[in-house]
Amino acid sequence: MTERSLSLELEAALDALSKAVFSQPLDKTADGKLSVRPIRLRGERLFQLERQRGAQVFHENLSGEALLRLCREEWDGRYRQALLVTERGNAQYSLRTNGRYKKSAGGAALPRPGTAEGHDRQKGYILREGENIPALVDLGVFTPDFRVVKARYDKYKQINRFIELVDQAFAESDRKAITILDFGCGKSYLTFILYYYFAVKRGMEVNIIGYDLKADVVERCGQIAEKYGYTGLRFVHADVSRDALYGEAVDMVVTLHACDTATDYALHYAIGKGAAYIFSVPCCQHEVNATIHKGGDFDILLEHGLLKERLSALLTDAIRGKVLEDMGYAVDMIEFTDFEHSPKNLMIRARRTGRRSTKGRTEARRLAESYGFTQKLLELCGEE
Repeated sequence: MTERSLSLELEAALDALSKAVFSQPLDKTADGKLSVRPIRLRGERLFQLERQRGAQVFHENLSGEALLRLCREEWDGRYRQALLVTERGNAQYSLRTNGRYKKSAGGAALPRPGTAEGHDRQKGYILREGENIPALVDLGVFTPDFRVVKARYDKYKQINRFIELVDQAFAESDRKAITILDFGCGKSYLTFILYYYFAVKRGMEVNIIGYDLKADVVERCGQIAEKYGYTGLRFVHADVSRDALYGEAVDMVVTLHACDTATDYALHYAIGKGAAYIFSVPCCQHEVNATIHKGGDFDILLEHGLLKERLSALLTDAIRGKVLEDMGYAVDMIEFTDFEHSPKNLMIRARRTGRRSTKGRTEARRLAESYGFTQKLLELCGEE
């Protein structure tokens, strides 16, 4: 069988390439493993290179020309094994003593590049099972071979749904860098995925800070970020309601199940910073429920504890939406996940427009006076 250089084989396969893997380096200075897959970024077909160096994984997006140049200058003859997968089939190559590569195995054709991703997107799974997202292994969502842990499948669906909604908002965006704050990040499933989505999937310069009240959780998440070389991701032990927070410009604020009024403080911070995007999934909402009393046409809904609790939650989020609109945001209320997976399934998605008003807050204050309740975001925004 004909023996050729690896760069020539890659060049011949490039137009139909679905995946390439280079393994078993000859020297210790080389990356332990290289993986390449095609991506489409802002309408351009690029190739995402993943380098493994010990426990760390690094990504970069390359043009086809840059990829071939790297192969010619750095990889050819440096790796014992190579796998090229295309729509025509797949082939395994082994390095010979003369520095050429021999095709030693072949296989059936795979779908055209992008087909599988398109199928996953129909399901809403932008983050595909089998995709190399090492942080999800440490967090217990993926197994070491990047399969979904059965007990964590709901969590997998949840973070995919969140990223799907973020992806919709950024579909037409051409921004090259982004700063994101995640309030009440907890174990930071979402925080790590936001980093992966923007830094790896979209190839952007990313600065993400996750805030949480639990010092041990913050420390653990920081260790994971450091382990994988996520230099644009850090975690801070802080209370959003009273501590000094990030002082520079912020593009996006996220809250996933930040408890009770912590959501309001985070939304108020986002408004004050003029954040372009807000994605908030509220959690427990005790404030209105604890203070509301009968006082008008909706008294019938306050006679039973369960109905009162649900009314209070809906009223809380309705007021948050109205306040955000008054403060210059276009607001959507979206079903976040199926109710069977989580009863906390409403997302407040907001995009800054700069068009301000007082109408929503006036209406909300009228209700608050009639029913005697307090609502923190309404209070924080006052007459601003």
